[in-house]
Amino acid sequence: MKQMNRFNRKVQKIIEAFLCIASVIMLAVNLAQVLFRYIFHAGILWSEELSTYLYVWIIFFSLYAACRERNELNIAVISFKSPKKMKIVSIIREFLGLITCMALLAGSILMIQNALAYPQKTASLKIITAYLYFCMPVSFALLSWVKAVNIIQDILDLSGTEKPESSDIGGEPES
Repeated sequence: MKQMNRFNRKVQKIIEAFLCIASVIMLAVNLAQVLFRYIFHAGILWSEELSTYLYVWIIFFSLYAACRERNELNIAVISFKSPKKMKIVSIIREFLGLITCMALLAGSILMIQNALAYPQKTASLKIITAYLYFCMPVSFALLSWVKAVNIIQDILDLSGTEKPESSDIGGEPES
């Protein structure tokens, strides 16, 4: 588990750096668009398209952090007082999430293959749309990884064979 947690922390740092850079670029482009529109009375043609694509990438890569911290949106349909029963429910939920992520991963790969077979370029940036779709399989692969790690952690917690380092799978070890 320690190696997996170390890997998760490294991936998290890379994703956080990407999210910061993408957010700053998106903010700068939108600010420039507003300034150009109101000061020079001429907009930047490609700003909205770039902002939209960056926003989509930010959302897809933010999913990793949410799942890693177990902060996904969920509705408690079944609740038990017993922590062991709740851990079993958590394992089932994570397993269903893993199956969903793997199905979405397969679907996104097929979508990229189709987009590469019939390439289209975006309206103003002239980027082949298939390249913009690459955020999906990368994100779903990372989500599948996190779901698998969560399942392993829950099973270890349930069996009591390994004491977790901290409350989340990627957190710093307690000192």
